[in-house]
Amino acid sequence: VTRKMEKKSCRKARFSYKFLHESSTATDHEIIHELRRKRSKKDVYQAEEVLAEKKIGKRTHYLVKWHGWGSETSTWEPVENILDQRLLDLWEKPMPDIRQVSFHVERFLSCIEAALKNRLKSERQIDFPIAIYRFLFNGRGEDKPRGVKVLQKKDFDRHWFPKDWYVSLINERGTKRVITFPVIVRSVLSKSPKLFSKNKFDVIVDKKPRLIQRMKISFFKETYNS
Repeated sequence: VTRKMEKKSCRKARFSYKFLHESSTATDHEIIHELRRKRSKKDVYQAEEVLAEKKIGKRTHYLVKWHGWGSETSTWEPVENILDQRLLDLWEKPMPDIRQVSFHVERFLSCIEAALKNRLKSERQIDFPIAIYRFLFNGRGEDKPRGVKVLQKKDFDRHWFPKDWYVSLINERGTKRVITFPVIVRSVLSKSPKLFSKNKFDVIVDKKPRLIQRMKISFFKETYNS
């Protein structure tokens, strides 16, 4: 076959748009639906975790951390934008890794032990994942505004908190210091310190702060001499 004949056969193989349109087995509705589906997929992103919840007007919004992105890119989304129901289920009933729960409970207890060395009121703040905080305390204690919980002794699960975790001897004479309940706790999202970066135009701009998951603890103590 010569090159000239190839060109000629190509010309014969051309079809008009009208022919292609009429030969399609898809209806207009199906074509439009498929185009919309492909377009909508561009706006769907994989979420990793819900970090917070709040009301904006009468609608509930969730602070979503996106998979593969830092916490500084988290955004508030209405419930209809969260397509995976499992994210909301895990927000209501977290199921964290048990080893991580043990690790952070140990950090909490170390924080309490350090605070028992001080007199009267203690206020502490430690890094503490929100999922583990909710796993330990969601549905327990008395809820107050701004996410504050008032916890009594019975609200600390004995499975995680050993007997008499709230008591310590503070010297060799046997002087005892005891937490007086309730303990006030609150899970918060703090921002990392203000820093700067250069953009693509080499201009110095504010760097977006990362979100740090923390727990604030407040309680009073009494001292008993032996």
